[in-house]
Amino acid sequence: MQMCFNGATSMKDDLFTDVVSVAQAGFKYLEIWKTKLYDALQKTPIYEIKEFFRKHGVEPITINSLEDATLAENREEKFRECEEMCKLVKEMEASTLIVVPSFLAFPMSEKQIVRESVDVMKEISRIAAKWGVKIGFEFLGFKSCSVNNLSLAWRIVREVSAENVGLVIDTFHFFVGGSDLQELRKIPLEKIYMIHINDLPRIVAREPRDEDRIMPGDGVLPLKDFFSILKEIEYDGPVSIELFNAKYWKWNPGKLASHSYEKMLKFVEG
Repeated sequence: MQMCFNGATSMKDDLFTDVVSVAQAGFKYLEIWKTKLYDALQKTPIYEIKEFFRKHGVEPITINSLEDATLAENREEKFRECEEMCKLVKEMEASTLIVVPSFLAFPMSEKQIVRESVDVMKEISRIAAKWGVKIGFEFLGFKSCSVNNLSLAWRIVREVSAENVGLVIDTFHFFVGGSDLQELRKIPLEKIYMIHINDLPRIVAREPRDEDRIMPGDGVLPLKDFFSILKEIEYDGPVSIELFNAKYWKWNPGKLASHSYEKMLKFVEG
């Protein structure tokens, strides 16, 4: 498996700091947090940013993310944003744009959600194909998200039926949304574009939040079972650590990257 670092894990650090720290830690791949790239482009031309990546031996693998993608009120605006982001993915020589479904503004049937999501994702696929970009569809496990489990996300990807559309499976969202480990066995390998790894402490009396995420192995999620299935199905694609926990944002960037690498390693290689 290819070990990656997601820019959300170090949210307060800029893109150049991310590149240096992940390179020193041993990561070869970086998921770019889009606002960090936009900030970098304010002062630095894209060819210099790409050279900085090359100099440090780090490859950009995704850009995160096109949000509220599937049920947005203004679809045309969302498609324009998709076009701009796909252009950046192409220019940065990354492979994949992460696309996130919408939260529900009002109750909808599953049939409605699937129909609208498939329609939008087909257009997003068409836009991305022009740029030679893949679309990683990442369901969110929250009850208020329109697509919050693996089964529903896979149904949508299957109905989109596009060569350049696959799944991003995040361990936080997988378990919070109640996805079944047996479902993981049913996903074709070529349709798993990215795994996000993270853990959770024991939480009672409320729904877990993004900011609750902790280092893999420090919590209660059955990550060993999850990765056992990945190895069983011979998944050898990218695995990226994605945390939104503000306590880690205060760490020294080098310490954060190296600790992340060490915590991931026992699941990826163990």
